[in-house]
Amino acid sequence: MDNKFKNIGVLLLTIALGGCSESAAQHQKSETITVVTSRTLNSADFIKPTIVPTTNTERQALLNSLNINADSSIDKRRLALFVRYTYFANSQDRQLKTLEQLVEEIAVMRKTRPDDHELTALHGSATCLQAVFFLNNLGRTNLLSKKGSRYLDRAVKNEPNHLGVRLYRGITYAEMPAFLGKGRQAVEDFSLIKNAAAPETDDKFAAMVDYYYAMALIKDQQKNNGRKLLTSLIGKNIVPWSERAATLIKEKG
Repeated sequence: MDNKFKNIGVLLLTIALGGCSESAAQHQKSETITVVTSRTLNSADFIKPTIVPTTNTERQALLNSLNINADSSIDKRRLALFVRYTYFANSQDRQLKTLEQLVEEIAVMRKTRPDDHELTALHGSATCLQAVFFLNNLGRTNLLSKKGSRYLDRAVKNEPNHLGVRLYRGITYAEMPAFLGKGRQAVEDFSLIKNAAAPETDDKFAAMVDYYYAMALIKDQQKNNGRKLLTSLIGKNIVPWSERAATLIKEKG
C-alpha cells in the first residue's frame, strides 16, 4: 500500500486544523481494549490475517485464478475484495470511480457479515483512501477521514487480537503525518503483529511488516529505532521492501 496517501499530508493538515484529530477524541473518551501481552503470547491467541500477495503482479494472478462471477462463493468474493483493494492502493492509475465501486461492494458484504471485523478494517482503510480524491472539499475529506478512522478503531476494539485488523489499521495510520498522533497506535499494532508472527512467516510479508513498523516508529518520534529496522531490512534484499526501506531512510534523513 505504499504511496496510497499521496498528498494526504495536505488533507490531514486541514482536518487537524478543523479540530477533527482522532487522537484528541481518544483522550476525551478512553476505551478498554484487552490484548494479550508479549509475555503471554501464544499463536493460538491470535487470528491470522487474510493472506494477500505483496506485489501487484501476484495479486493480478490470484484475481485471475479466482475468476469471480455470479456463482462464486462468498469466501472467494471476500478474498477478491481484499486483493482488489490492495492492488488498487498500489496502482499508479487510481480512479475515484473504481474505488467508490469497491467501497460499495465492501459495504454491501459487511451487511451480511457484521462480525467480520477484518472486513470492517478493510472498509475503514478504503474509506480513508477515498478522502485523497476530495482535497478541495474540506467537508467531504473531513467526513471520509473520520468515518474511516472510526471503522478501523472499532474493528480493533471488537477484535484486538486479529492480526489482519491490526495490519490494516497499522498500515493506514503509519502512512498518516506524525502531527496527528497516529504513530503510537500504528506502533502498537505492528508490535503485536511481530510478537505474534509464527516462525514460518513468509519473508515478503515479514519484510512488509518491518517496513511499515519502521515508518510507524519514525512517526512516533522513535527515529533511531525506525532507522535501525530499515537498515536491517535493506540488508535482507527482499523485493520490493528493501528498496523502499532505502528510499525511506533517504527521505527521513
